[in-house]
Amino acid sequence: MKKISLLGCTLSIFTLSLINVPAIAADKYVSDVIYIPVRSDKAPQASILQQGVASGTKLSFIREETGSDNNLWSLVTTPDGTEGWVRSQNLTDKPTAALQLAALSGSSRDVVGLQTENTQLKSQLEKIQQEHQQLLADTEDMRQAATTAFNLEEEHQRMLKENQLLQTNADVLKAENEKLKDNDNFNQWVYGGGLIFGGVLLSFILQAFGRRKRRSEWR
Repeated sequence: MKKISLLGCTLSIFTLSLINVPAIAADKYVSDVIYIPVRSDKAPQASILQQGVASGTKLSFIREETGSDNNLWSLVTTPDGTEGWVRSQNLTDKPTAALQLAALSGSSRDVVGLQTENTQLKSQLEKIQQEHQQLLADTEDMRQAATTAFNLEEEHQRMLKENQLLQTNADVLKAENEKLKDNDNFNQWVYGGGLIFGGVLLSFILQAFGRRKRRSEWR
């Protein structure tokens, strides 16, 4: 019997401790378009701790109990930290329609803002793509210009080499021409000298022949 009594006492104490332990806080909202008081106890005659809590106000819900008027009362904490009791019938688990509409309006504004931002981003993307295409075109032009410049440099070097070769050939031809001139002058001098010598020699021969002829006539 003593063991049973001890066990019963233990269970009773455990049960009472569970009842007195506050439940995990949750969010509740003041329903409808009303203003409710927060009271010091779960009774209509209890003193008011905070007056005129407006509808849509988010309250931190602690637990719910039956009050002296046989109605359900909720222990809550207001946004400014006041802890007290309000009638459960004035609370709702979801935000009021006005808050939902405001949130929806805010969401709509967010959607409009996102659409506007999306349009701007598309425009910026298109501009960047155009700039990219222009850069590709400019790069191709620069590459072609570089290739042309390289080809022009090669052509310039080739023409320089050809010019040097032509200059060398011109110098050789000039030297040969000078040599031919010297040879021609020498030949002309030899030919002229030969003519003079032949003329002198012929003159001597004619004179000698004339003398012989006169001697023959004298005889």
